Amino acid sequence: MTARPRAAGALLAIALAIAAPPVGAGPGGGAAATADALRPGKHLAEGGPVWIGPRPAAPPRRVVVLAPNLTDVVLALGAGDRLVGVTTVDDDPGVKDVPRVGGFIDPNPEAILALRPDLVLWVTDGGALAAVRRLAELSAASSRPFPIVALDVVSVADVLATPRVVGDALGMPDRGARLSEELAAEVESIRRRAAGLPRRRVLFVVGREPLVVAGPGSFPDELLAIAGCENVVGGERPWPVYPLEKAVAANPDLVVDGAAREPADGIRRLAAIPAVRRGAVVRLSKDDLLRPGPRMIRGLEAFFRAVHPEARG
Repeated sequence: MTARPRAAGALLAIALAIAAPPVGAGPGGGAAATADALRPGKHLAEGGPVWIGPRPAAPPRRVVVLAPNLTDVVLALGAGDRLVGVTTVDDDPGVKDVPRVGGFIDPNPEAILALRPDLVLWVTDGGALAAVRRLAELSAASSRPFPIVALDVVSVADVLATPRVVGDALGMPDRGARLSEELAAEVESIRRRAAGLPRRRVLFVVGREPLVVAGPGSFPDELLAIAGCENVVGGERPWPVYPLEKAVAANPDLVVDGAAREPADGIRRLAAIPAVRRGAVVRLSKDDLLRPGPRMIRGLEAFFRAVHPEARG
């Protein structure tokens, strides 16, 4: 996820730009893949996933997932019984007893290999590139090579495409397509309902010390537009560290406090912003809207009602 938020929780990882030597087998088990093959040239909705290593001959039964949002998709597809490894930041009760293979940015290649997976699912953002490159090398050299599927999830369109792609990889394309369609319908329903409502100018905070906000190109920026709001943050950076004086000058109608991992009363540190001073704050108690999967889309309804309390139906 290019230039993701760096301070807003477990899914918001440090991006790497590493040139690398060849690793493993190419898509479909062809020629050697370079590090660039681990970075799709197009986002998921535009170009689909990248497969590193041989495609499984049968639907995979032992699946390792290296991003919690992909775990959410596997669970939503009803395939949780196939999960044999997840990250240390996975928090769904459905995977509480599943072995952990490291963090979102630092998975352990040797631990993954020991689980004898049939398939590994990975979101390309974050600092895991070197570890995934090593995993591809270990897989190619093993007696039981397995594929790594790299998904570049950058936009809401990519989020909506993810269940279809994961469903295909798991050998359950009908379920994947159906889940993608259901989530897309939820987005369009909110977009239609928001169309006739007054647009509210919003500052979406993802971290308070320092003040980190959602800018153009971020997931919340898209979600605000879907919900009929205007992001007061300009510029070109998706997740800028934002001077407090700029937030005051922007004078938003509403502040969304998305710093779910920070104490709720910390918002008082931003009391110089008039909206905070008058209590025009929506507190998100969970980081679902920063988790690009079913949680994000299904959290849109509550988010829409929070920013538009006047909405009906």
